[in-house]
Amino acid sequence: MTSKDGKYNIKAVSKKLGIHPGTLRAWERRYQAINPDRNESGHRLYTDEHIAVLRWLIEKVNEGFSIKQAVELKEADKASGEWSTATDNSSYISHLATDFLKALLAFDEEQAQEWLNRAFSMYSMERVAIELFSIAYDMLEQERRQGTITLAHQQYAVRAMEAKITNLAMVLPADKSKQKILLFCGPHEQSALPLRIFAFYLKRKGFSTICFGTGISVEDAELVVQQCAPILVAVSCRDEQNMQAAEDWLKQVIKKQPNTKIGLLGKGFPELPDNKKANCETMFIGKSRADWEIWVERMLQP
Repeated sequence: MTSKDGKYNIKAVSKKLGIHPGTLRAWERRYQAINPDRNESGHRLYTDEHIAVLRWLIEKVNEGFSIKQAVELKEADKASGEWSTATDNSSYISHLATDFLKALLAFDEEQAQEWLNRAFSMYSMERVAIELFSIAYDMLEQERRQGTITLAHQQYAVRAMEAKITNLAMVLPADKSKQKILLFCGPHEQSALPLRIFAFYLKRKGFSTICFGTGISVEDAELVVQQCAPILVAVSCRDEQNMQAAEDWLKQVIKKQPNTKIGLLGKGFPELPDNKKANCETMFIGKSRADWEIWVERMLQP
């Protein structure tokens, strides 16, 4: 079997690349990003070359390009004979995230800031805020699950990252003529960091966004929703066991605002069994920037 033979189904590619199957379908349908093979049953089959192209497109989206711009850049490079799926220092940001997290876990915020400064010297502010912090948080959660750090270490690192990304988001302008977006942590969520990363992304897109921390009751959230009349209310959920509670919480909060769009954010949804995903498929915003781009384009942009 060669690199040009289709051997990965869409579920395998989604897991391999960390983006939602719906995002892959949208990239194919709307932007002709790739043209996967089909088996006798009509199901998509992706080759190693398709995987390389998709990795390149994800890299460009993480750099700040829209998927439309990334595809146009790919086609222009192909036309000029300069096309290559190789990416520049794409893994180095992971090394920076590792060093940044190590400094925080050593309670050395000055060293952590030095690693951030190095990242800002190499990458855009949005790439650092979205990608580096996401990588660092995923590594932090893994360390906690493995029992290699204490709760004190985890809380210190999370609070430090939340403060830094909140400060970055505060300097971003927002279009006050747009309806607000409200972001809440779902029931039993322990950290608002994933939500604050998404809030930064939305503010970078020009949306007026308010991000709340953990532990907000349904009653309090209802009052805020009635006061702000948002275009979107979204909740984060990183644990599949909490997905039903997050969905119920969300529907309760917006029951008096039937025109408000709702969304679920985080890793809880992809871990659900297939038979349970159908109920909230359209609400799932995604777990990566590539997913967010497609969902926001479909749900929030005219």
